[in-house]
Amino acid sequence: MIDFKIGLISLGIFMGLNSNIQAQQHPVLPNVLAMPAQIDPLKAGMDDRVEQLMAALNYDAAADPQEIIQTVRNNLRLDGFEVPPLDMQLISSIEQESYTIHTLVFQSLPGVYVPASLYVPKGKGPFPAILNSHGHWPPGRRSEIVQRTAHMLASSGYVCLCIDAMGSGERGRGHQHEYHGANLGSALLDLGTPLMGMQLLENSRAIDLLCDLPEVDPERIGATGASGGGNQTMWLAAMDPRVKAAVPVVSVGTFRAYIMNSNCVCELHPNGLLHFEEGQLLQAMAPKAIKIITALRDGNAAFNAQQMLKSFRIAKRAYVEQGIAELLDYELFDEPHSYTEEMNRSMISWFDRVFTVRRRGDHHRISDFHPLDTNALAVLKQGRKKAGILSIPAFVSREFSRVESQIATSPLDGDAYKKQLQKMILMDTADHLLHVQSLEPQQGWNRVVLENTAGQLIPLLISPPHAAANAMHVYFPSKGKQEAPLSEIDALRSKGEGVVLVDLYGLGERASMNADQIDGALPRFHTLSRSLLWTGSNMMGIWAAEIGLINDYLQQEYSSYKRLLVADRETAIAALISNVLVDTGQPLLLRQLPVSYLPDESGVLDSYNMAIHMQGILRWGDIPMLLALNKQQASLEELYHLNGKLCDQSEKQQLQDKVLGYKKQLNNEGVLLIN
Repeated sequence: MIDFKIGLISLGIFMGLNSNIQAQQHPVLPNVLAMPAQIDPLKAGMDDRVEQLMAALNYDAAADPQEIIQTVRNNLRLDGFEVPPLDMQLISSIEQESYTIHTLVFQSLPGVYVPASLYVPKGKGPFPAILNSHGHWPPGRRSEIVQRTAHMLASSGYVCLCIDAMGSGERGRGHQHEYHGANLGSALLDLGTPLMGMQLLENSRAIDLLCDLPEVDPERIGATGASGGGNQTMWLAAMDPRVKAAVPVVSVGTFRAYIMNSNCVCELHPNGLLHFEEGQLLQAMAPKAIKIITALRDGNAAFNAQQMLKSFRIAKRAYVEQGIAELLDYELFDEPHSYTEEMNRSMISWFDRVFTVRRRGDHHRISDFHPLDTNALAVLKQGRKKAGILSIPAFVSREFSRVESQIATSPLDGDAYKKQLQKMILMDTADHLLHVQSLEPQQGWNRVVLENTAGQLIPLLISPPHAAANAMHVYFPSKGKQEAPLSEIDALRSKGEGVVLVDLYGLGERASMNADQIDGALPRFHTLSRSLLWTGSNMMGIWAAEIGLINDYLQQEYSSYKRLLVADRETAIAALISNVLVDTGQPLLLRQLPVSYLPDESGVLDSYNMAIHMQGILRWGDIPMLLALNKQQASLEELYHLNGKLCDQSEKQQLQDKVLGYKKQLNNEGVLLIN
């Protein structure tokens, strides 16, 4: 069986390059950089950035487990969550020959209930126990792969707990399984704690549950899982001292290999490469017993054997130095990306050795395994009410409503909010102009190249104003200049108005052929946005900085002309951020701006691409706070929800009222016009 996410990616690559690349093959407007697509300077720049970060890591020093744990807690923002009672509720039980399957729910966070399947061997306990985390195979914990692993463990005398990760299985929208690895899972990042962090919190609560069961020996608890489940296993083993052994399957490689590769946002650790590599994370697990299982025919470049061995050899040094070399091992299988019967046997043998389980004969049989109908294991099909089993949008909306109430009743400090915004977009230092070069004009356009401190070349097409009374209209098209509103631009130029067209990072001429291919059927910038977050940056921060730099250049060259910034969709957010951080006195025309970062409970969530995501934007104040902090006139044309639904008049009025309320508290009189 192939992993669902890999299938999506492969399909998208088979379909060919995305439309942005195709548009560049037949440009209507002249190009400025005109670089061959295969050169891909964006990827080259990303590779350079990563190599610098890798060179700064100290592989010679032994990893400090406590330092790594605290770094992870900080990066994933794991602190501050209330820990409620588990409130485990048994829904139904199914008797099997050698074990019983209990379908249940338990409370992970206040009012948040997790559907789970608990496999308990028959006989006298207490037994060792294993948390069996699922990957992206539908439908979550009830998939055949997860059921088979649980069956083999329970048949071998292990209690096995399988839970639905947030956004998967019965916790998808409409309580249907869906892929949480793109915009859906990224909504948690926008709230503050990314999907990886939520999985860590809930998996730790699953360990709480196992420790509370009389059938479980709390000193013999392990974890396993494949693909995304193997990733959960690795991080849990690093973070939770109660997990004494782990077998991550088809999931261990290097963090470096995640960059410009396709992986789920559940495998995203913001700022991760600023601090440590995967081998150092594995080092910090010593003296726990870790066995890595890798498939030689795995199609994901991040998980192939060569990447795994890089991390394994780094980790092995720590185990050797501590005299426990035998507690870290790996095994290769001539298999694709999966969790096969033979892999399961290897996993159980490892746990048997670590937990000194002795038995006669082969108890982990597969011949008598028959997967149960998924409905038989579903908590909602057994009478459990839907309340409490929250989808990601429902959870995010609930948490945001609490934050919004606090914002509405608290004094607002505009300067403090701006400092928080600057930190949120990961813009530590101001961008500066290093070099300007004018190229030969084409088709009536001046062609200008700007070089910034990040070593990026920013292409501008400029049609200067004819007279002092005319204005400069500066466009930042969200799909690149070749898809700008050309008829509107032609009309402006015919009236003598000035026009500037800009391709921001990753757009138009600056698109990455490699990243667009890897995105495939997933939302655009799935690859690039995640890669930037790993390296301590994000798309919104880069775009906002470039917009500010371009404003500075235009102010120097065309200071006598008024300017209007025109941006749409994702770039509209970046233009708004730029105007908030540096008040240039320029009005904004923002088209198709999302009314909020709140994800929708229905409809597709791919109307906006992955460039929009910023860690903590919702807890900070969302789109209304950005509009409230803007001191210049902002005109909004067409407001949309993230699912692509056009806002009606009442929703526009709600936004207007909210922004005006914030502006009053901030003592900011900037005009907001909503058309």
